[in-house]
Amino acid sequence: MIHPGALGDVLLSRPTISTVRAQFPRHEIALLVGQSVGALLCEAGEVDRIFPLESTALSELWAGVDNLRPDFRTWLGNCDLAVGWLSDTEGALSSTLRATGVQSVCLKSVSSADLGAEHQSDRYREAILVRGASEAVGTPLMLSPVIRERGRLILRELTRDSQQPVVVMHAGSGSAHKCLDAQRLAPVIEWLAEVGMTPVLLEGPADRDPVERVLRALKKTIPVIRGLDVSIVAGVLSHAELYVGHNSGVTHLAAALSVPTVACFGPTDARRWAPLGQAVSVVSGAPCACLTWSQVAECRERVCLQIAPERIIEACRLLLAKGSTVPAS
Repeated sequence: MIHPGALGDVLLSRPTISTVRAQFPRHEIALLVGQSVGALLCEAGEVDRIFPLESTALSELWAGVDNLRPDFRTWLGNCDLAVGWLSDTEGALSSTLRATGVQSVCLKSVSSADLGAEHQSDRYREAILVRGASEAVGTPLMLSPVIRERGRLILRELTRDSQQPVVVMHAGSGSAHKCLDAQRLAPVIEWLAEVGMTPVLLEGPADRDPVERVLRALKKTIPVIRGLDVSIVAGVLSHAELYVGHNSGVTHLAAALSVPTVACFGPTDARRWAPLGQAVSVVSGAPCACLTWSQVAECRERVCLQIAPERIIEACRLLLAKGSTVPAS
């Protein structure tokens, strides 16, 4: 299976990966994907092997059968099915795969206009002609005890061994155009602290500026988690009572782990991109009027991101109340 997408995109394909595995129970399932998310799925037992995008595997496939590394070519020679979510309009990739002996090949971009499904997870299934609904929709991503313990120790050190439930807040998203203003997140964080929670901020590689803005907007400082790879972020999230973030890979990760998740959507459509999970609450602003991403980047009104803090707080309160963490007010 070939998936060139980022963390959130790959997590939305989990139901389709599960369906393929169910249809080929005696086969080894390999995924050509980014190293970090691939390692996470491999550790969880959802795939058996990964070929990292960071290696030359994909470029070798594009270059032709004579450019494949011997071990990669040998593995493909034993492969019965190759599927991938990418465009191959000239057939170069399919030709290479068939030349190695792959019996069946199905490659298609999930953005293809002829796909009828609305949600991205359904489009992954439709693109590679997988039939039947997957039982894995909403199935929690399983972590090893080692990863969970590392996450627990990180939280214990950051929160000074506090016994209060932890809420992880992600102020970034990989794109500044999908993020709420700090003034909308700060009241949520302060409310969480008032009701006996321990809020912590998660900072990814591209999140320094939004995290700094949130910290400046707060009356009191809160812990910040920095510099973790995806698997350890998952370990941290697995101990959270609640997660609040934007339409980002980390939000999809929290939902996949069955952490109660509040996902704040702006210019992206939740009907297409809502996270898959057992306890997900999507909060959106006014419908986005921008027709292209360049218009989103130039937009100054940002009406789609004008979500009142009270609405986010209410979503948090409802999710927490379901777990009997805080009483309804």
